[in-house]
Amino acid sequence: MKFEDYQKEFLLFLELERGYSNETIKTYNRGLNKFSSFIKKTKINYLKLNKNLILDFHESLNKSISPRTFTRILSTLRTFYRFLYREEAIDDIVLNEVKSYPSPKYSKSVPQFISKDQVSIILKNIGTDQKLSDGYKFRNQSIILLFFSSGLRLDELKSIKLRDINFSNSTISVVGKGSKKRLINFNEETKLSIIKYLTFYQKYPLLKTNFDNNLFVDEKNKILSRYNIQYIVMKNLKTIPKLSSYGPHTLRHSFATHLINSGVKLDAIKTLLGHSSISSTQIYTKVNTDTLRETLKRAHPRGKK
Repeated sequence: MKFEDYQKEFLLFLELERGYSNETIKTYNRGLNKFSSFIKKTKINYLKLNKNLILDFHESLNKSISPRTFTRILSTLRTFYRFLYREEAIDDIVLNEVKSYPSPKYSKSVPQFISKDQVSIILKNIGTDQKLSDGYKFRNQSIILLFFSSGLRLDELKSIKLRDINFSNSTISVVGKGSKKRLINFNEETKLSIIKYLTFYQKYPLLKTNFDNNLFVDEKNKILSRYNIQYIVMKNLKTIPKLSSYGPHTLRHSFATHLINSGVKLDAIKTLLGHSSISSTQIYTKVNTDTLRETLKRAHPRGKK
């Protein structure tokens, strides 16, 4: 069976059995496409893959991708070869060769975060932007606030429908990674912002009557794309000095960092972020350590010595 045929079946498996999002499946597909190009160029038998061949594949990409990116591609290969093993296309020897190939080492960067005051400045800038209609102002402010106050992922926010929101207890039901449902909370400021946004759009009948509609739409009631949402966030975060990361994930990082700086336990933060593993949450302990170190340098009489 050709590699491309197994690739199609694998992507279908991710969608139907694993319940992965379209964006996650696209990431897997990109990784497999790179591997497919390597197979065609070298004419290797992908069903007889071993560590030496993986090393050759790794070296063929070394100049074009970072260690972090190859780690992601390697993870894709491991999942793909587990699928091939399930389909009895390979034996356990080949599977173990793929599973045991070491991931390249790289230092994980500490997430950047922004303060509540900086968010207030962003909201004020949106509110005074003369190029935006009132509807766009209310919508964009709500997007910024939801990311910052709830720690949502981009796809989670994009997929929110009106029926998912419970204003009486300030919660939203979202579908996270692996199609796992979770309940997120939002604060009073975010609640008032969303209500203001929806009140403005009451003149659009679909929003008024159809609770299957998405929360964040344009003036034609068309759902905002990932690009639209990223653009809104990046445009506004770029106004913050000394910030080098401008995407929605920076607001998610900010949500987590403020929680850990306030003494919230990692297990609780893990649940709030929808992490499947505590190791994903532990990166924020590094943020907290760095913050304490800088505070000591500034405040202690011998901190700079």
